Amino acid sequence: MPYLKLLHAKDQQVYVLSRDTTTLGRSGEVDIAIRGDRGVSKLHARIETEASGYVIADLGSRNGTYVNDHPVGGEPAPLLPGDHIRIGQTILAFEAGEPAGAESAAGTGDSGAQPSLFRADQLPYTLAGRTPGGTPGRGRRDTSADADGELLKLTALSKAVMTVRSEAELGDLVTRRLLEWLEADCCAIVHPRESESGYELETRALTTRTGEADRTISISTTAVNQALENRMASITTNAMEDDRFRDRQSVIVRGLASILCAPLWHEDRVFGLVYLDSSDPTVRFTVDHLGLVSAAANLAAIKIDNLRLFDAAVAKSAMDKELALAGEIQAGLLPGESYAFNALACAGAHVSCEEIGGDYYDFIPLDDDVLTVTIADVTGHGPSSALLMVACKTMLTTLIDMGIPLVERIGRLNEYMIHHSAESQFITFFHADIDTRTQTLSYCNAGHNPPMLLSRTGPIRKLASVTPPLGITAVSFEAETVRFEPGTRLVLYTDGVTEAAGPSGELYEEHRLESLLTEHRGQNAGDLKDTVITKVFEFAAGSRQCDDVTLAVVEHA
Repeated sequence: MPYLKLLHAKDQQVYVLSRDTTTLGRSGEVDIAIRGDRGVSKLHARIETEASGYVIADLGSRNGTYVNDHPVGGEPAPLLPGDHIRIGQTILAFEAGEPAGAESAAGTGDSGAQPSLFRADQLPYTLAGRTPGGTPGRGRRDTSADADGELLKLTALSKAVMTVRSEAELGDLVTRRLLEWLEADCCAIVHPRESESGYELETRALTTRTGEADRTISISTTAVNQALENRMASITTNAMEDDRFRDRQSVIVRGLASILCAPLWHEDRVFGLVYLDSSDPTVRFTVDHLGLVSAAANLAAIKIDNLRLFDAAVAKSAMDKELALAGEIQAGLLPGESYAFNALACAGAHVSCEEIGGDYYDFIPLDDDVLTVTIADVTGHGPSSALLMVACKTMLTTLIDMGIPLVERIGRLNEYMIHHSAESQFITFFHADIDTRTQTLSYCNAGHNPPMLLSRTGPIRKLASVTPPLGITAVSFEAETVRFEPGTRLVLYTDGVTEAAGPSGELYEEHRLESLLTEHRGQNAGDLKDTVITKVFEFAAGSRQCDDVTLAVVEHA
């Protein structure tokens, strides 16, 4: 029957755990009263039996409860023979067997089943034949030779693991070594996938003594859930009579004697499980075996984590190169920072918040007298937005080359986008024909920020939107026409300009842009473009921007 032995006391004191639940504390109402220790709370901790064995829970004590110097958190911690429990300054050893001259804790009860679930991060301590600071217990070796041998095995395994280049190679290495060390019939590494009914296990590596390639394995639901959710290792030394395997026909058919299961854990992550079984009744897995497997599983999990981090870094590097190339291609699709057409001087700038963006501006001649001017903004950022922008440019260029009139041009482009863009994607779009012969500007604004028209004197005129963005719904478009005489400037921009954020989160907004343009209305197209871009990024003061910044200026000289 398990018992607690008070350590470092003048007189030996032993408390037999004869109840299913035993409370500890300084109060006279607890089952085991700890006197004279101010660090012990009145109701400090509780030890109770579960199907897996004995566990200890902290009851909200002031100074906490510790098992082998590990604090007991919100969940009860399992107890193994030889474990040291510290409450306040008092240390109690949890032992198995019948003590001589024991003082029983009040009450009667069964001794309960032998523990079969263990904290995987504490099990490696058993390689030393005891838990930290503990004494040898039942089922544990007390010779340093065995411990040294197992430590040498782990050292050799760690060296071999360092040269592994893939998870498949790692799984083969670990399962072969563990199968050899424990003289098991089967060793497997399985990875979990969550499903509606719980976890589905996928065998990633399998090594058997007979070389079976399709060997089935039997892991209890309890063991899987405990390993994945609580980082617990499990062991059974009589699988035929273990209730957890009662409905598993494969266990009965093969007559398994011992089954061992340990999580592949690293820090707060569990990558999978290590499973071993044996049908030989003379090969019984012990807690020491579980400690060795748990340490090897931890080593494998660290390697898995490193392999995945390395693969992710390689993939990211390749993706960065592809995105950089895509950015260069996209920049080549834009007309450049300056463009001249008859009496028109054009300037533009595009600064993407990522490698590639969804903003677009363009200057394309329709005939000898008419220049088309466009600015657009695709929803979102990144590759999908950039692809839709390229499709938009390609379609628009084709329509212009075909000489399609302005309103029909926009209507066809809208229909194309409705059928070829994703459901959540649309394009704010401003498109104009500037006729240098008639000195007029005809335009359609589909949900875009209103471009600003600056004359030599007088207020700025905003070319506001009258239809929704392209790609949302079929709609009738109409063109508006305004004068575009010498000395007039058209400033087109995306919302990355007006929504540029400063360090405090304040936005640049339209009124600042309007004041800036009014102040510098006499500048030529190139200088005005540079002034706006400079002022916007001065306002942002190095803050990371969440949208592309795009600007185009057209001047009738």
